[in-house]
Amino acid sequence: MSTLQRRPAAAFRAVRSDGRKLQPTVLALGIAMMLAAPAYAQDTAPATQQEEAATELDAVVVTGIRGSVYRAQDIKRDADTFVDSVTALDIGALPDRSVTETLSRIPGVTIDRFLTVGDPEHFSAEGGGVQVRGLTQVRSELNGRDSFSASGGRALSFQDVPAELMAGVDVYKNQKADMIEGGLGGSVDLRTFMPFDIEGSRFGMSFSANRGDFAEQVKPAGSVLFSNRWDTDAGEFGILVNLAHSELATRTDGMFVRPFFNTANSDLDNDGTNENLWLPRGADWRTLEYERERQGAYVALQWRPSDTLELFATAFQSRYDELWYEDAIFVSNDPLQVRVDASEPYEFDGNVFVSGRLRSNGDIPMGTDIRASHRKSDTTDYSFGLKWLFSDRTEFSTDLQYIKANTEALDSTVSLGLNVPYIDIDLGHGVPRIGVDNQFTANPANYYWGFTMDHQDDNTADEVAWRADLKHSFDSNVFDSVKFGVRVTDRDAHSIDTGYDWQPVFQPWMQGWALPGGALPGLDLNGTVNSSLTNLITFDNFYRGGASTPGSFYSPVLATALGFPNSYLDIHGAATPYYTCCYGQITPRNLSDPQWGNVQNEKTYAAYAMLNFAMDEARIDGNVGVRVVRTENSAEGYLVYPNNAFAPYLGTGQSEPISAENSYTDVLPSANVKWEPKENWLVRFAASKAIARPAFSDMQAYQVLSVAVRDGVNPEPGDQLGPEDLELTGSSTDNPYLKPMEANQFDLSLEWYFAPDSGGMAWVNFFYKDIKDYFRQQTELVAYPGIDGNDYDYRVSRLVNVGKAKIQGAEIGWNQFFDFLPAPFDGLGMSANYTYIDSSTSIPAASNAVPVDTDGSLFGDLPADGLSKNSYNVAAFYEKGPWQIRLAYNWRSEYLLSIGPNGYNGGDGGIPWKLPVYSDSFGQLDGSIFYRFSDNVQFGLEMNNLNNAEQRTLMDQNGAGKRITSWYVNDRRYAATLRFTF
Repeated sequence: MSTLQRRPAAAFRAVRSDGRKLQPTVLALGIAMMLAAPAYAQDTAPATQQEEAATELDAVVVTGIRGSVYRAQDIKRDADTFVDSVTALDIGALPDRSVTETLSRIPGVTIDRFLTVGDPEHFSAEGGGVQVRGLTQVRSELNGRDSFSASGGRALSFQDVPAELMAGVDVYKNQKADMIEGGLGGSVDLRTFMPFDIEGSRFGMSFSANRGDFAEQVKPAGSVLFSNRWDTDAGEFGILVNLAHSELATRTDGMFVRPFFNTANSDLDNDGTNENLWLPRGADWRTLEYERERQGAYVALQWRPSDTLELFATAFQSRYDELWYEDAIFVSNDPLQVRVDASEPYEFDGNVFVSGRLRSNGDIPMGTDIRASHRKSDTTDYSFGLKWLFSDRTEFSTDLQYIKANTEALDSTVSLGLNVPYIDIDLGHGVPRIGVDNQFTANPANYYWGFTMDHQDDNTADEVAWRADLKHSFDSNVFDSVKFGVRVTDRDAHSIDTGYDWQPVFQPWMQGWALPGGALPGLDLNGTVNSSLTNLITFDNFYRGGASTPGSFYSPVLATALGFPNSYLDIHGAATPYYTCCYGQITPRNLSDPQWGNVQNEKTYAAYAMLNFAMDEARIDGNVGVRVVRTENSAEGYLVYPNNAFAPYLGTGQSEPISAENSYTDVLPSANVKWEPKENWLVRFAASKAIARPAFSDMQAYQVLSVAVRDGVNPEPGDQLGPEDLELTGSSTDNPYLKPMEANQFDLSLEWYFAPDSGGMAWVNFFYKDIKDYFRQQTELVAYPGIDGNDYDYRVSRLVNVGKAKIQGAEIGWNQFFDFLPAPFDGLGMSANYTYIDSSTSIPAASNAVPVDTDGSLFGDLPADGLSKNSYNVAAFYEKGPWQIRLAYNWRSEYLLSIGPNGYNGGDGGIPWKLPVYSDSFGQLDGSIFYRFSDNVQFGLEMNNLNNAEQRTLMDQNGAGKRITSWYVNDRRYAATLRFTF
């Protein structure tokens, strides 16, 4: 009779009845041999004695670094597709303090070091977006089930999840039929502990004090785990409770040199003729303070009433509260008016600026702001399931899940303005040297209120998912088992995104029409809005002293940004008496306004069949199967008609609710083969078709139609124009009729487990992906009805499925503990992996992101965004006696961040320019050292960014060349950690 029993966490390698060896998990060879000796000392030992010895073997557990490496090795070796893992056998002992940074240790996985994907102006200490093999279309799971954040997308924000709750992280790089669809780049499964994973009772606590040496703040972290299991008359019960709390504070200083423009405003040789020179628009600098609080709670129950039935229930919740705020000074000038002061020293490389003093026709307008971004999010997951053995050969399992996620965010900026006489810039000595007239910027009388800008998000999403699987095993030399399953989901997503609402207070271009001529009104507008709402930013220890302090300036206090909307109303209300026309009190955008809303529902219906095969004599096993999934989307929104006196037949400005429905069926075949040509050598092959559905934020059903008279057409009042004399356009870029991206993907690997009982393995993995139907914004004609009953074509730029790409590469890795070395060096170990990725694309540039230089020249083919050609990890370990020491270095090469992000786009000179911005290569050294005082107590120090890594970004220009455009430094982070386990 088959029974439902979990394999012990430290099970020794055994021999199956067919003679093939099962893999060991976490058991050290030397310990195993010592304990096994009594059992095999006598050939005539009774069977019971041998069983008792085997039981002793199973009870020996290797934890720490060695145990985690062994466990990850076994997961990779025993997997029936391509999987790489990081595990934590000790409580709260993932190798990094965030899930995002942990993922970066896995070959083929890279992370962004920015707070938002595609935003090169805000660095993130713990990392942000995750890519698998250069692709951001990554599926996220919790214990093999859906997990997501309410951010308008489909995946989980991995930085939101407490690493302290994780037992491991598995990255699946190819597909099987029984895997949930959606991981075109790969699938990331976050694993938690279950009560039956742990023998007997366990109680563990972890306490940390986190300090960033740049922010100079200490923040707490801690976790508690309790697990126990009992044998009763009703069967075996198990319960596990895990709680975690973590806080972090960091500081980032950044310096920026803005895009270069080809100008003829400077006469350097004083011959009366201005030279054509490439000059930067100016330079900026800022300090960003970051604080986050992360909480998690997890409860798991298991019940095994008999050998044939097992039930479980879990509840998981993560909460994330993030606040970052920055004091920044930035240029807001006309770049075509910039000139070099020839009376001051200057340097050029050809006709490209290197150093000098920049002036303008008049002063140079700059802004000084306080920007604050406050985001709160939570994800809650309730799951219930069972596994039932119908017979020796037939197994049934099912689970039901409900998941709900919420995100609220406010991004708020309040800016002052000042007009500086000059900016000194020197780009010839690494980090730029930037200077202004410090007496001028330190005088509050030179400032005025500049603008406000807010961006609000309020998102909710929930899902019910049910799946059932039936597996039947065969007594066959070829066919091992067959597996069938179904899965049904129903997901609602309601997102509210108001966009960025920029509202001017006083600007130089208002003078003479909206404001009286002469000086702009100062800071003291009334008894409420005055200089008391500002403070002087002095940039103490700027850039860790590695850059000259650019100068101090005044900016609004933090409360003005976080005080939205009342602080905004105060500022604009105080400014109203100063206007001569056109401006006054503002009306902040309302979250309840339907134009900001995006209401989506998605239902999926999936079924699969998978045949597992095993030819023992040929030492081949694997699976082949097909998954068929039906997706049904519906979106609700509004259509707003135009209102133009020359075209009354098109509309009168009325709006009407609209709905859009979209459905498609995907057939996803897969095959996985594993061959062991000789002992400890594996050849693995996989082929499958994968999809990635569009983000919900890209499928909004909302459209505002607009009408404008074509250039050259001069109608008289009362005239009615035909559509040939009109420009008909739509404002929305979203498309509720998008189909998923698709990929045919192949993997081939060779794995050598040359010292499996010492963590020794080496592998090389080749992969290839043929991708089509990317999401790109394109301009097309879309028909909408007029009130006269006829359809009219509007020019709409919106996302469509278009383009192809091929991604290929290789992953190479090696792990080993050097047990053969003499003591004390036999505790040394090492892990290294390298990933190479190449791509060729045939994807049209998005109509809203065509790369154009500031002189109007175009760029050639650009690489796929987010894809680094080279990346690697190197880690060295030492674990012997009470000591655990680890040093790990993670590096990735240059990659494209975005085309035309904030600060790198504009319309100066009538040219709609957008520059490609890249992340420069980046490497970070982390480490930890722990000392175990006893079996129950361990103390250590965890360290991040030991090399004080400098993050840089690059901007590409044809005439001025590719150059560094921003520099960042961040904290070295230290966490003193005390762990108890009983």
